[in-house]
Amino acid sequence: MRIVLQKYLTTLRRSVIGDVNSVTSAIGQFRKGIKMKKTILLVLVLTFGLVSVSLAAEDTWTYKTNMPTARVFVGGCVLDGKIYVIGGAPSSSSVTRAVEMYDPVVDTWTRMSNMPSGRCYPAICTLDGKIYVFGGSSPSMWSSATKNVYVYDPQADTWTQKANMPYANAGCGIAVVDNTIYLIGGTLSESKPPVSRVMAYNPVTESWTLKADMPTARGFFSTCVVDGKIYAIGGSTQNWRAFAYKNVEVYDPLTNTWTRKSDMPTQRWSLGTCVVDGKIFAIGGGISTASTTANEVYNPVTDTWTTNSPMQQKRYGLFVASIGDKIYAIGGSVPGMLSTVEEYYTGFIVTPSQPDFNGDGLVDIKDLLKLIQSWGQDDPVVDIAPPSGDGVIDVLDLELLMSHWGQEVDDPTLIAHWALDEVEGEIAYDSVGINHAYIIGEPVWHPEGGKVGGALMFDGVDDYALTQYGPNPADGSFSIFAWVKGGLPGQVILSQMYAENWLCIDSIEGNLMTELKASGRSGGPLQSQTVIPDGNWHHIGLVWNGSFRTLYVDGITVAEDTQDGLEGSDSGLNIGCDKNMEAGTYWSGLIDDVRIYNRVVIP
Repeated sequence: MRIVLQKYLTTLRRSVIGDVNSVTSAIGQFRKGIKMKKTILLVLVLTFGLVSVSLAAEDTWTYKTNMPTARVFVGGCVLDGKIYVIGGAPSSSSVTRAVEMYDPVVDTWTRMSNMPSGRCYPAICTLDGKIYVFGGSSPSMWSSATKNVYVYDPQADTWTQKANMPYANAGCGIAVVDNTIYLIGGTLSESKPPVSRVMAYNPVTESWTLKADMPTARGFFSTCVVDGKIYAIGGSTQNWRAFAYKNVEVYDPLTNTWTRKSDMPTQRWSLGTCVVDGKIFAIGGGISTASTTANEVYNPVTDTWTTNSPMQQKRYGLFVASIGDKIYAIGGSVPGMLSTVEEYYTGFIVTPSQPDFNGDGLVDIKDLLKLIQSWGQDDPVVDIAPPSGDGVIDVLDLELLMSHWGQEVDDPTLIAHWALDEVEGEIAYDSVGINHAYIIGEPVWHPEGGKVGGALMFDGVDDYALTQYGPNPADGSFSIFAWVKGGLPGQVILSQMYAENWLCIDSIEGNLMTELKASGRSGGPLQSQTVIPDGNWHHIGLVWNGSFRTLYVDGITVAEDTQDGLEGSDSGLNIGCDKNMEAGTYWSGLIDDVRIYNRVVIP
């Protein structure tokens, strides 16, 4: 028995950091050899005791793989679930062209093509799948600011130089609202005072427009966007060694006005900020020549600050980014250049009603892996026993999950499910309700040709399916998932009649996108850089948690942003064409297993 346990423990331990198929094989073989569910539980519990899990408890910091190049005063951004760290100063007398990309899923770094010229204090943002870099100091940490504008294409791993800025700048704030890039404040050099200037950049015309000045002239502060408004936080005067700001000022692009908000508790310069669940996390920074571990959280709704657990490492001149419910603090200085990376778990809560954690309708190895990753931790996503969670993932949760093993679940949050498994007929039945879809045109049933059972083949000309009504996107959190194969650029998988296209393919490159957005100028489409029409099956999804839109492809986050609510409509859904049934938008390919939940589902 001990030999059998050791054999399958070894396989399971390796599979936790390997692939799902290995785990499935290990459990399958073991069940054949032992045929006892309790023994499986014992093996898994013993395994968990030996496995180093990747998820931490709420409000804790964990070290991750170091960045290859130690540096301070870096710039960076998040695109398609990856973190790009660009430029910075590896020493006080030099700057770097280095571009390094971090994938938090596998905790690895990849070196990308160098920026055309080195710089520190650059202003960096993303827009339409590209990375924009403005200004920065070169050729050393204390040199004068530059005017350069560079654009990086991650898909091609290439750089393009654009027309120069109308003025040199470094250490400024940057934000994107309604496809416009805003550069705020900053400095010309260490020997000159910071500015309060605000300029709006149109990347299509490469033109600049002067906006209302920021009330407090400052450099080396941080900016982020919540509900279409730009928050400028912290910073310093020319003499950063003597004074740092705690000011919080908010710019509204719609009215071109500034408003003062509650001060940050700790005054600091060269800090990093990011947004999770509509709240702003202000992390690290400098107080005079010293660095700090500060982690303070601002709630824009209540205009209040709270203090959370500090970083493990003091640092200023760092880059801070958020992906999902986690925050990453990268590089910076103590003083002394840092390459270390810390991951912070915010504890954003997504509570399932049963052990189908990823919402695929089946309790299987994917759900087990999620439980493995959280073993011994307080993770509300998988804390299901007893009966609504007890603050720790342990054998009680495992036993409940295993009691549902291999079973389809009756999930009350699944509000619509078109399995598309019919053999014939003009109705695609909703398996959880009465919102059946009526077949229009002549799509062909493929009883054996789906990803999950059967599927429906659409001809790309006039085939689609129409439901009587659809969920209102303005009502709260929801998740939409479907399997698709085929399609062409410009075609639509799911839309709401005369409202918005929920899941569709962009008309140029065939990337997954959604046009479901907030009303007014603050709303806009969300587009990934992941091609769907490649001849393979893809599991696509759109998740809305009340603040963030997230697009998924095959279980991976491919695009994410914030919106100030979503436009409401309760009209019917079109499966296989756009909201207006326009020519060229009809899907040409297979669609299978369309599911809608009234909760957040993380695949």
